[in-house]
Amino acid sequence: KKEKNNKNINKSSKNEEFVSNCPFCRGNEHLNDDSMDEICCSDGWLAKSISNKYPILDLNFDTIFGKHEVVVETHRHNGEYYNMSIEEFNNVFKLYKDRFKSLSSVNGISYINIFKNSKSNSGASLVHPHSQIISMSVVPPEVQKELDVASDFYKKNNVNLYDHIINSEINYKKRVIFDGECFLVYVPFATRYSGEVRIISKNNINIDELSEAQLDELSYIYYNFFRNWESFQGEIPFNVIIHTDVIGKKNSDIFRTHIHIVPRKYNFGGFELSTNFFVCGTDPEELASILKF
Repeated sequence: KKEKNNKNINKSSKNEEFVSNCPFCRGNEHLNDDSMDEICCSDGWLAKSISNKYPILDLNFDTIFGKHEVVVETHRHNGEYYNMSIEEFNNVFKLYKDRFKSLSSVNGISYINIFKNSKSNSGASLVHPHSQIISMSVVPPEVQKELDVASDFYKKNNVNLYDHIINSEINYKKRVIFDGECFLVYVPFATRYSGEVRIISKNNINIDELSEAQLDELSYIYYNFFRNWESFQGEIPFNVIIHTDVIGKKNSDIFRTHIHIVPRKYNFGGFELSTNFFVCGTDPEELASILKF
């Protein structure tokens, strides 16, 4: 039933700002009115966080538990990262900051997982722009793997891996898309997902510690990056994954908050699935030169 209802909603024109049966459109609060936090103007809410009607985790278990929320990123049904304004992106990051702070204060929570699925090929079930926040009592294996790799690098070199990446990429220049005061945007030399782009914080901060300057720079980055991305390859599906530090721990010597932007143009083939080796067919320097701003 859920899939059928979502298909009916998604049949609506992408040019419509309001769709009468979309639970995320402003004016349809009766369809999903469990609001956790909102950013508002005189016309109503601009962006908000609501409880997920179909949560992956909830607080009713003793071992693995958490809370699952949906961030409705704009009231516009036809909004998407390819056409959202800097102000709209700023609202999204402010909600991330506020919800991160609130969810991380719950006893037993170890990690706050923030991610976005854009379009059906990336796992999205609704067109209306949204992302998700899941607090959890465990540290995800992928994050723990990043922490372990960073820890090993520090033990061997006495240098923070992410600081090393930042300095190396800035010195090399050819894979850098944007070098800001607070964040570096670059195309890694090799990735599991062909064409992946990463954003690394230059400071040891979690999402709940973002300053106004950092919020503004992230919003500027998203605005320019996704417009350049669309000009290069169209409105392709993608995932955004935000990796932050473990709650209650400050791995300042080894870690930095960072963002993975993963295009979903390509599927893994038999070679990747049978070997766990991944072929990256994108030239990182060429991609960086196209997306640079």
